[in-house]
Amino acid sequence: MSAWMANSTRRTVLSLYKQILRLSKSWTSISGLQEDTLAERSYIRKEAQQLFKQNKWEKSEVAVREFIREAETRIGLAEHYGIPYPRMVNSPQNMLPPHVAKKYKKDNTFLSQATPIYLKSYDKSKTDR
Repeated sequence: MSAWMANSTRRTVLSLYKQILRLSKSWTSISGLQEDTLAERSYIRKEAQQLFKQNKWEKSEVAVREFIREAETRIGLAEHYGIPYPRMVNSPQNMLPPHVAKKYKKDNTFLSQATPIYLKSYDKSKTDR
């Protein structure tokens, strides 16, 4: 990765992180309840901190671009639906249940391809804990 590209990517990532923190400060829950708003604001900050810290040392330009795309998608979905939490995902009909699919490489491939971009880091972070 060239120095110019690294600086450009670094600026983009820092800008994105600031955007997420600003979103958490101005976030209002759909329910309008103060405790829901505070819980959702806290969730946004903690999730951002965890994922940015988790991917801090990523060197691959392609992977960093995917993380940026994922963050932008998650921001867009949160603003559109008013819900900061991940949405449910429907698996393709021809897939086996996850506890059975572990045995079959083909179904694992389908599952990874069927996972929306906004859940790729979420799933990874929950399994890393």
